[in-house]
Amino acid sequence: MKEKKIPKWAVVVIVLVLLAVFAVAGRYAFRVYRFNTLVEQQNYVAAKLIEMGDYEQGRMMASQNIQLKENQISKQLLVLSAGFQSDYASGVRYADTYLAEKEDEIIGSARSAMEDFVASEAKLEKDSYEYYDACEVLKTTVRETLLKLLLEVENDIHVKRNSENVQAMLELMSQGTMLSEQTMQVLEGDDSSLGKKLQAAYAIQTGDYSKAYEKAEEIFRENDSFENRAMLANLIAKHGEQIQGEDATLDGLYEAQRQSQEKLYDLQNQYAQSGSEAENRRLSRQIEDVQAQIDDYQDQIQREPVQRAINFIETTTPIVERNTMAYKLELAQLYYQAKNREKAQELLVDVIKEDDGGSEPAALLMQDFVQFYRIINGQEDKPAYLDTNTMNVGVIWNRIAQLLNFIESGYYYEESESFYGYVLSVLDALYNGVIIRKIDATDFPIVRVTVNVAMELEEQLQKKDFAVKEMHVPIDDFELLGQEALENSGDQEMSVVLVVDRSGSMAGTRMDDTKKAVSNFVKNIGDNVRVGLVTFESSARTDCPISDNQNLVLQAIRNVNANGGTSIFSGLQEASSLLDGEYGQRIIILLSDGEDGDAGRIDEILEELKRKDIYVYSIGFGGADTEYLSYIASQTRGKFIQADSSEMLGEIYSAVGEYMVNDYVLEFEVTVDPEEFSRIVNISVDVNDAFAEQKYSVGVPYDDILQEQNESPLADYFRQIGGSWMNGQ
Repeated sequence: MKEKKIPKWAVVVIVLVLLAVFAVAGRYAFRVYRFNTLVEQQNYVAAKLIEMGDYEQGRMMASQNIQLKENQISKQLLVLSAGFQSDYASGVRYADTYLAEKEDEIIGSARSAMEDFVASEAKLEKDSYEYYDACEVLKTTVRETLLKLLLEVENDIHVKRNSENVQAMLELMSQGTMLSEQTMQVLEGDDSSLGKKLQAAYAIQTGDYSKAYEKAEEIFRENDSFENRAMLANLIAKHGEQIQGEDATLDGLYEAQRQSQEKLYDLQNQYAQSGSEAENRRLSRQIEDVQAQIDDYQDQIQREPVQRAINFIETTTPIVERNTMAYKLELAQLYYQAKNREKAQELLVDVIKEDDGGSEPAALLMQDFVQFYRIINGQEDKPAYLDTNTMNVGVIWNRIAQLLNFIESGYYYEESESFYGYVLSVLDALYNGVIIRKIDATDFPIVRVTVNVAMELEEQLQKKDFAVKEMHVPIDDFELLGQEALENSGDQEMSVVLVVDRSGSMAGTRMDDTKKAVSNFVKNIGDNVRVGLVTFESSARTDCPISDNQNLVLQAIRNVNANGGTSIFSGLQEASSLLDGEYGQRIIILLSDGEDGDAGRIDEILEELKRKDIYVYSIGFGGADTEYLSYIASQTRGKFIQADSSEMLGEIYSAVGEYMVNDYVLEFEVTVDPEEFSRIVNISVDVNDAFAEQKYSVGVPYDDILQEQNESPLADYFRQIGGSWMNGQ
């Protein structure tokens, strides 16, 4: 029997199919090769940047590399760079996160070096002259250990190190955010992803957004990582009109706006020529309507590219990546640009409340950001690993902005409408939207918690609006006591001291606006509120003692003039003395536009205010140190409010007036571990997603317990004086 021959046409088909498979596999293999080469290149550049002492750039490159592709070398570099920056709190946390996933000798050794610093630093005498010199010696020892580990990491990086382009990239990255045209020329023909990324960054820096978009598209086609996707989306959102050429939708909006503009000019001319009052009223209404229409078209023109960016991110991001911190943050800032504040806030609240966002760089950086915000605002104890010099939320936000390629970048954000400013306002609403005023455990296990809801309310809150946890366990059967509980405590009576900055920088419009705002506040407060006025420059003075006579305060405000330096400390000290002898709630409303010349003494007066149960609402505008004013408010169970301009002061003082009276008393019975005397309570309010928690103790003030922990044990005391507490000898 003859074997069947395969037809020639079938052989041709099989060969073509095999060639096609090999071609696809070859293209895929080439893409994987290019991708892995990019990761290696970026690891090499990051390592060399760290070695050269440019720790921040090296840290960012390592973060971007992990976001691009999870790999162990980038994780090692991220931990090492944090250690080189003396950011031991983040370094140890990163190390713990990565070691929980996989054992790593480099990361483990780096963590041990940072732990050794903390242990050695704890033995030093904090107030001695030698303390800072000794700390620097210890940090040098840590860096020497980290440098040895860094060299080990570099040996594991396989890349063409002497390449002219790689060296040019290294030079570019070591120059910081500004890229030079001369060095960019070396990379003009570079076809690597890293080279294209730098070319796109340079194009954004020089305002050539079409070129930036072209390079970003090329990078995204080569590798559709979320970092590359975000770069493309952000360019579309910010500069879509310039980079996407002809567009029927935008062209139609521009034409409609142009026609409305012509109609507006025509109406304005008619108004100018009209001699009839009735005709003028009719034309005025038409002019207002057309102007509103023009503004609406402009709003649509600005939002159209942003909406396309949102659609791009939502449709191109795989479902498995939609729960990542990077995805939520990117979408939040796009929705913010689209003026959809509700959706932006929803995403941000989800991000901020995330206890464990995983090990992706965006999650780690967001945890840094939230933790430092809470520490600076006095809502979280500073861990032993934390160097206060690294506590700069602006620096950390800049890292997040770089990681996700936000067009809004840099350490400082001048625009009041920046996304950075909005994120801070959401943080403030969450962590300062409800304030625990006091915890009364004198009838333990019955506990009463007085809380202040620092927001404008249309009506009184009900029990359903609150949630209570005690020792981290929800309590459902708590009671929301009526206003008589506040009246019985004497908290319905209120004494307020207005502390106003009258330094030289307040002269002119700022002081005029401040006088108007303060005067309106005094005129609108309730009859149960007594008011006094303190002003300060380099020193403070009482302009009006606390009184229920509003006219005395108004007269004193009119006579205030601006001159001199700034001593917030003095203003608070004067107000504290003025409130001695007053009953009920005692409140200070502090306003300043500058930095405190006596900042070194501030904790002294804050301790006094806390001891006296005096709350401080702080208001900052102009060149005010917002972190400092926020710290003052949080330490005294008050609230900080930022005024973007002095014209806003009237509205802000009015809001503070409402906040002051939003106090509620919640009562519950302790059932979990009642024998524990050191306890914690958490209160949340669903109307603004705000929550607050505070430690308290039964029988002994919590601050006294903390102080005793730092003293010698009682047994040591008896050994020192002889005898024993057990037998009374």
